[in-house]
Amino acid sequence: MDLLSRREHGRAELFWKLVKKQVPRGEIDAALDSLEELGLLDDHRAATGLTRYYVELRGYGPNKLRQVLRRERRFPDHVVSQVMEELEVDWRAKCMALAERRGIRGPERKDREKLVRFLIGRGFPPGLCFDAARELEQALKDAAEE
Repeated sequence: MDLLSRREHGRAELFWKLVKKQVPRGEIDAALDSLEELGLLDDHRAATGLTRYYVELRGYGPNKLRQVLRRERRFPDHVVSQVMEELEVDWRAKCMALAERRGIRGPERKDREKLVRFLIGRGFPPGLCFDAARELEQALKDAAEE
């Protein structure tokens, strides 16, 4: 209960935390089943909350988001797929906003490539990243001409 009082957890994540504390497996399964029956443990609710955090506050794109939910937080694939389908996010706008905040230092190719690598690392599809870098570079050129 102490772990759940701090933040939402998925079943698998909570399971492994209890294993690390050397709680017997039979007790873990019974406790997790009870928590699910009481509505205190819900993978979908936990994944949705984490998704909002990672998208809004951390600026993660869809690829990184899937990776974090599956590998780090250990949510089942069907939960991750359902949460990703329910998301109503304009990934292009998010990518552009992050690119604008990060910026391009100059018109050189290495600056654009550095921005693209950063955006891909944040989990945006490469096509979006290249488009965002091109648009930002074009805006920089337009501003320099004025």
